[in-house]
Amino acid sequence: ANLEAVVASGKIVAKNAEVLGKETAEFGRKSFADATATFKAYGAIKTPADFMQMYTDNAKKSFDALVAQGSKTTEMVVKMANDSFQPISNRIADVTTKLKTAA
Repeated sequence: ANLEAVVASGKIVAKNAEVLGKETAEFGRKSFADATATFKAYGAIKTPADFMQMYTDNAKKSFDALVAQGSKTTEMVVKMANDSFQPISNRIADVTTKLKTAA
């Protein structure tokens, strides 16, 4: 039963790592597309004031996206850790109950 708990935990980690990898790749693709669009937009700028406004807006947008993605990633990793430990935790609880009953 202990081995089964470890295997179940490993399967959960593998599944969640795949989801995390896909999420990270999607964020990278979106960031690249946003950066490409931004660089194209810089070509249409006529004044230094327009440049500074666009630069400021894009910097804020990029920072906000990075913070949001960081938060999302952190939540996913915490959930993954909790979910992956659950089979082992259940096994520990089962063994503890049996030891208390035997004592």
